[in-house]
Amino acid sequence: MLRRLGFVALMSLAVPTGLVAADGGSPLLDIEEMTFVAAQGGENQVRVRADTARFDTARDVATLSGVRTTVSDGGNEVYFEMTCEEGELDLATNDFVARGEVFGRTNKGVEFEVDWLRYDHEKGQLYTDAPVVITESFGTYRGGGFRYDVRDRRFRLHSGASMVQNQ
Repeated sequence: MLRRLGFVALMSLAVPTGLVAADGGSPLLDIEEMTFVAAQGGENQVRVRADTARFDTARDVATLSGVRTTVSDGGNEVYFEMTCEEGELDLATNDFVARGEVFGRTNKGVEFEVDWLRYDHEKGQLYTDAPVVITESFGTYRGGGFRYDVRDRRFRLHSGASMVQNQ
C-alpha cells in the first residue's frame, strides 16, 4: 500500500485471523506475524514486526504485541534495533509508541532500557520522559528520559542524568 509523502508500507507475512466491528461499526482486523516497512528513497528504512496486531481501519492505527523494530540504511546495515511487549503504530504518520520492557541497541554497542518511548517520525526522534538506563563500553548512565536523533544517531539524556563508571 502506498503511503503519503513517498513512504511505502507493507504488511507482509500477514495472516488475518479475524475481522470484528469496533463500537462505531468500523472494522478491526486481527493479524498474526505482521511486518510494516517504511522507507523514503534510499534513506533510512524502518521495519516493525509484531507477533500479533489489531488494525483499526477507521483510525489507521495498529495495536501490536511482541514487537521487534529495526532501522537500517536501506541496505544491509542495521544501525538501531528495539524490542518491546506492545506498541501502537500510526500508519498515517508513521509515529510509534513502545510500551513494556523496551530494550534497544545501536550498532555502536549503546544499549538502553525503559518502560516506554515514542518515535516522532516527522522530527526523526525517539524520546521518553521515563527513567532510563543507557549502557555503553565505558559506563552506565541513568536519567529521567532521553532524546535519540535517528538521523544523527545521537543520544541526549535529560532530567538528572548520572554516570556509573564500569570497573
